[in-house]
This record gives sequence, C-alpha cells and structure tokens, in this order.
Amino acid sequence: MTMMKTSELRRLDVINMEEGRYLGSVCDLDLDPDTGRVLALIVEEVRTFRLWGSRHADLEIPWKDVVLVGADVVLVKNRTWKR
Repeated sequence: MTMMKTSELRRLDVINMEEGRYLGSVCDLDLDPDTGRVLALIVEEVRTFRLWGSRHADLEIPWKDVVLVGADVVLVKNRTWKR
C-alpha cells in the first residue's frame, strides 16, 4: 500500500467511474477529529451558467464511495451526494 499525504489529495480531479463524468477537484477533506480518518472528500464542482459565467458549489463525497486514489485522479462510485 502506498501512503499519500492529505495535502497531496488537494486539487486531484474526481471522476465518477460509472458515468465517466468529471465532477470537479478535491478542495478539502472532512476528517474525524478523534481518529484522524477521512470521512469525506469535499469537491469543488464548477457549474457553468450561460448568463452569469461560472459558479462554484461544493460536493461532499463519503469516503466509502471512493474506489481508487491515483497519482492524478480519484475515482468514485455513482451516488447521490450532498451539496
């Protein structure tokens, strides 16, 4: 198993592997303060609107939905996540 620093997760692209859709990039992590375990990835999702330009929204993806963390990308399962 290869170890990765939490700081290395930031800015990784997140892909929904079931749809092959780009969801955004990791901007933060939700950590359990008692154990230090990762509970969720916070993904900055960019939405484009025709009249107003682009708007950023955060998407919270539970760690259990993460399938693979690679050097350049994070693959996640298709679920309905909180914004």
